[in-house]
Amino acid sequence: MSGVIPTDIRKEAHRRVSAVLRCLAVLVPDATPRQRKRLANKILTLADGKDRMQCLQRNCPELVFWEPIARSLNLFFNEED
Repeated sequence: MSGVIPTDIRKEAHRRVSAVLRCLAVLVPDATPRQRKRLANKILTLADGKDRMQCLQRNCPELVFWEPIARSLNLFFNEED
């Protein structure tokens, strides 16, 4: 392959990005485009499964963020630790 991304992968990536941006428009309506882009990148990174840890229980839906991401989210939303 010559570096061309298959159409199905491009469509899925577009679908995920669109979903995240729609959610951010609702969750942080006053965020600047730059803030939304940064949050979208973080959310999409978390969604790939590489930068997150799951609860140790087998069917636990709890998502546990590692400390640097949790700190960034708290700072963005101006919450205390």
